Amino acid sequence: MNIVNAAPSDCILSSNTGYAISDGAKQVTTFPDKLPFDLITNGLEIVTERKVFDTGQNFINVLSCPHCNKNIAFDDWDLDPWNKALSDNLSCTRCELETEIHNYRFEPDWGFSDLGFTFWNLPEFREDFINEFKKKLDCGVSIVRQHI
Repeated sequence: MNIVNAAPSDCILSSNTGYAISDGAKQVTTFPDKLPFDLITNGLEIVTERKVFDTGQNFINVLSCPHCNKNIAFDDWDLDPWNKALSDNLSCTRCELETEIHNYRFEPDWGFSDLGFTFWNLPEFREDFINEFKKKLDCGVSIVRQHI
């Protein structure tokens, strides 16, 4: 499909290199006329280390515990054990039970992974592309929309 160029370049907001978008991106986005070919920041960043994929300026409205169903979004919860790879769990500030972080409900969605794909400045992807992406990865995929 040639969605991104194969050669790495300085096309992302990071000290790393990314992969600039290519003409094939028109086939996988819902608004191909809004692709940012004219922007310097317009590509794919591949993350292969433990990272919290957050929403940037959009804060968490809901962080719901799978045990007590309480919203702890505005409590003082601690991501350090997850960030430091000491645990895959998060402790609820209300019921104090520890549960795998993916079992919590985040609104808007956040992602927690050792593998991530950040598409800088691209419009929404078509559902069939996302489904094909999930199938190729053979694992759960969270879509996190970040605004900075």
